[in-house]
Amino acid sequence: MKNLQAGVVALVFGLLMFVPVIVLGSAIGWPASLDEPATVMMPLLREQAVAVQLGYLAYIAYSILFLPAIAVIGRLAGDSALVRIAIVLAAVSALARSIGIVRWLTVLPELAESGDSPQLFDAINSYGGAIGELLGVSLFGAGAIVTVSLAVRHVLPRWVSISGVIVAAGLVLPWLELFGIDLGPIISISVAGVQLWFLAVGGLLVLKARVAK
Repeated sequence: MKNLQAGVVALVFGLLMFVPVIVLGSAIGWPASLDEPATVMMPLLREQAVAVQLGYLAYIAYSILFLPAIAVIGRLAGDSALVRIAIVLAAVSALARSIGIVRWLTVLPELAESGDSPQLFDAINSYGGAIGELLGVSLFGAGAIVTVSLAVRHVLPRWVSISGVIVAAGLVLPWLELFGIDLGPIISISVAGVQLWFLAVGGLLVLKARVAK
C-alpha cells in the first residue's frame, strides 16, 4: 500500500507541472518570459489575466505538492534522520516556492493593471524570483531530493538514488547566473530532469505495488 500511495503522489506531482507549462506557456511564453522586463510583461498580464491566474494557481498547487511527494517517498525507508531532514527541506522549499509564486497572483497583476512603476514591477519580480527559484527550487528543493534519494538507497533500486542526486545537482545551476554565467536552456533541461525523475520513481512504485498483489 505504501508503494502505491507514494507512486501515485509522485506521478501526480510529475504530471502536474505540465499544467502551468501549457497554460502559462501559451499565454505569456512562460518560463522564458520570466526574464522579460516590465515593459513586455505588464501588457501581457493585462491581456492574459485569467490565464495567468489559472496557470499560477496550478503552479502553486504543484509547489505545495512537493512536500507530500518527498514525504511519501522518504517514508518508504521508515523513520530516519535523513527522511526527517528531507521533509524539513521540502517544507521550506514548498513555502519559499509559494511565496515566490504569490507575486504573480497579487502585486504584479495590480501593477500591470495600473501601468505605473515598471521599475517597481521589475524589482518585485526579481526579489520574488530569488525567493522562489534560487531558494525554493535550487537550494532547498535540491537538498530535499538529495537527502530523500540517499534515504531510500537501501529500499529502492540503486538508479533511483544515483539519478536523484544527479537531477538535484542540476537544480543548483541557476546560482551560477549570479556570477554572470548564462546557462540558457540548461535550466529548463534541469527542471525537466526532476519531473522525469519523479515520474520514473512513481512508475516504479506503482509497478512494485501491482506485482506485490
